[in-house]
Amino acid sequence: MSPQALLARRVVLWSLAVLVLLLSANIFGITRLELQSRAVLWAISTLPLLLFLPGLLRGAWKSYAWMCFALMIYFQVFVTEIFRKPTDLITISLLASLLLLFCAAMVFVRLRRKELAGTGA
Repeated sequence: MSPQALLARRVVLWSLAVLVLLLSANIFGITRLELQSRAVLWAISTLPLLLFLPGLLRGAWKSYAWMCFALMIYFQVFVTEIFRKPTDLITISLLASLLLLFCAAMVFVRLRRKELAGTGA
């Protein structure tokens, strides 16, 4: 794997971790909900992202590509939230980490497919 692809992969994994942590902080910061309700909301919000983790850790470019499709739903939600609360720092941070994750994943897919096409794999 090329150094650029390795860097993109590291950025993807770190930004995914940041995104999950920010989502967790945002959800568990909702004090008006019961703890069980927050746990269910957390599972619904984070498990779709974590489903891609085994493929991401293996470096499978198809997992990165499919994760980008799933990220579109999160993008839609975060942009809607920013229009609702434009000064909310957590929502802005969520969107920024999501955009970084998406861009790094697309760079990884592009570089990795180019490498695999060059080797005939």
